[in-house]
Amino acid sequence: METRTHSDAILLAARLCLGAVFIYSGATKLFDWNGTLAEFGGLGLPMVPAAAALTIAVQLVAGLGVALGWQTRAMAMALALFTIAATLVGHRFWTMSGIEFQHQFTTALEHLAIVGGFVLLAALGPGRLSLNVHHHRTRARPAE
Repeated sequence: METRTHSDAILLAARLCLGAVFIYSGATKLFDWNGTLAEFGGLGLPMVPAAAALTIAVQLVAGLGVALGWQTRAMAMALALFTIAATLVGHRFWTMSGIEFQHQFTTALEHLAIVGGFVLLAALGPGRLSLNVHHHRTRARPAE
């Protein structure tokens, strides 16, 4: 039982760490909308306002989902796929050389580690310290 409790606490800590990155990023994009539009425009993205709004929605909804343990597996995989796409769009290390290549390649590898965390979370689930567990317990109760 103690091992399971430790595992649940570790999964909670992992969810909070992973979710925090995306909650923060989504919130800063939302509160600096003009800066976000400029950044996305600089990346050459089409339909900049729609791309920015979709990015913010994914980061906030899925980030909160992961942190709170709500639909954790789906939210973790959504953020894993989002991180891969964002890395390919925003950190084009293969087009660079010298110190800029090193910086962008290191950032891409760091993002790969985040993807690994999400994949692991999707495989293991949220643990008992999550909204998923509370939701399942609530639904499983017989009607009174």
